[in-house]
Amino acid sequence: MSKKKRKTEAPAAMDEKAADAAEAPEAAEAGPAESGVADAEGIEQRLVELEEELSRFRDEAQEANDRALRILAEFDTYRRRNEKERAAAADRGAEDVLRELLEVADNFDRALEHIDDDVPESFVDGMRLVARSLHDILDRRGVERMESVGKEFDPEFHEALSSLPDGEAEPNTVLSEVQPGYLLGEKVLRPAKVIVARAEPA
Repeated sequence: MSKKKRKTEAPAAMDEKAADAAEAPEAAEAGPAESGVADAEGIEQRLVELEEELSRFRDEAQEANDRALRILAEFDTYRRRNEKERAAAADRGAEDVLRELLEVADNFDRALEHIDDDVPESFVDGMRLVARSLHDILDRRGVERMESVGKEFDPEFHEALSSLPDGEAEPNTVLSEVQPGYLLGEKVLRPAKVIVARAEPA
């Protein structure tokens, strides 16, 4: 090959390199733009995913809060019911004790009514003191004796042992008490055992 031919080929090669160099900036400029669009789409997609996760977490937190509130409400209901049952049990126990004290007080009262003359006075005084102490305890606890004689018979307050014809009393009227009845507040602690009047046969 002659020197003249090599000289003509060299400029051609240089022209190709120049063209490549000219196209390279265009490619470099196009690359980052397309990459930026892809990054923006990825960020937007990620934001959507995060919002969905946040919404799910909020729903789960709300459900957990609702469950906690229900559990607290159930526990409070259980506590109140338990306290009420304990108070009712304590009241029933106190009522049972008071009824037993009534029986003891009745026994002392009956004994004092039928005491013999030959019983020492000191012994009688002791019995009166015990009976008075029992009645004082009942009074302090709110136990009150019912007045039944002359009242209309009421099965809520009275227990009829028998009935007698009586020309003066209205039928269904309490004639006498065999055992007195007592109230604890407005509640019947012990009904009175009574004899009830009935109409005389024609």
